[in-house]
Amino acid sequence: MALSEKWLYAANMVATKINRWFNKPSVQDCANIDSIFIVKLDEIGDMAVSVHVFAFLKKQYPNAKITLLCKPFVKSLVQNDPNIDFVITEISEAKGKFDIWVELRGNWKTLFKSLLNCEKFRADRGSIRFSQRGNQPHEILTNYRVIENLLFEGQKCDSISEILEHPFCRPTLYPSKEEKELANQRIAEFKLKRFGVIHPSARRILRQWPAERFAELAKFLQSEYQITPLIIGTESEKAVLNQIKDICLECEVWISNDSLLTLYAVMQQSSVFIGNESGPLQLADLANIPCIGLFGPGVKDVFYPQNKQAVVIHHVLECNPCDQIHCTHANKPCIEMIELQTVKFELKKLLFAK
Repeated sequence: MALSEKWLYAANMVATKINRWFNKPSVQDCANIDSIFIVKLDEIGDMAVSVHVFAFLKKQYPNAKITLLCKPFVKSLVQNDPNIDFVITEISEAKGKFDIWVELRGNWKTLFKSLLNCEKFRADRGSIRFSQRGNQPHEILTNYRVIENLLFEGQKCDSISEILEHPFCRPTLYPSKEEKELANQRIAEFKLKRFGVIHPSARRILRQWPAERFAELAKFLQSEYQITPLIIGTESEKAVLNQIKDICLECEVWISNDSLLTLYAVMQQSSVFIGNESGPLQLADLANIPCIGLFGPGVKDVFYPQNKQAVVIHHVLECNPCDQIHCTHANKPCIEMIELQTVKFELKKLLFAK
């Protein structure tokens, strides 16, 4: 964690403690809360493991209008969520005051804004990260704990399994009818019947399993199981996608400009997902499909997929976690320690079980 982020967490923690000295929510407040503001300026995967927060808050405060501040490229992931009333992408769009202010991940601007615009109750990530230092659980549980003091009977969960199995508030994504139809259109365009989704890229080079191994895995999917490999990515990831296509002619390459929920709706119809630690892996996890997550320098457990058909392959070394930029095993980074045969073996078990 960068020093500036530590100071931000500390400032948020102090602001929340002061707020709770004077304002402690009770179950009697639930019907009288009119507005909730949630800050989540984060990446795709981080948002995917946060969506249950919106459901828990809406369930506990049914009369409240919930406003979410997020990054522009993540907006399409949550814009259909029935638990969110307004989605904005600039703090300047936040008008007026809010009864509850939740900082899931903000910045100095959102902190200062909260000091002026939070009317009653406040919650923040920094307080939870401090209490969990040295023992960080999965992000689904961390995000829940941020709002736990705002919840009361019927909404309390003691474990991540209770959150994942909650009848109303478990993590869920909501593709629209149009996005589902577009997903069907994309599947038809590629003439896919039985297919698997592969995402071979990641934000950091040290998170990326070698492209040639993904290509060999794609060949294996096609030859052994007659599952067409659909290699997905954005325009910025085009080089690695084409590198795989050059080796595995049987695969299809989808460079998508569609919404994240269209991608999610395609995943829901796939036989399997394979990818590095990345946003698409978290989407595949929520789609509840068989998936294999390949982890390199990431923190153990924190972003592991949680569905019962998920497999994680992760060589946790003495240097883990690192800054994901400077590698002490430069000749063979931890992501490259994952052997092709190991992934094939796990893939066989998944598909056999299915």
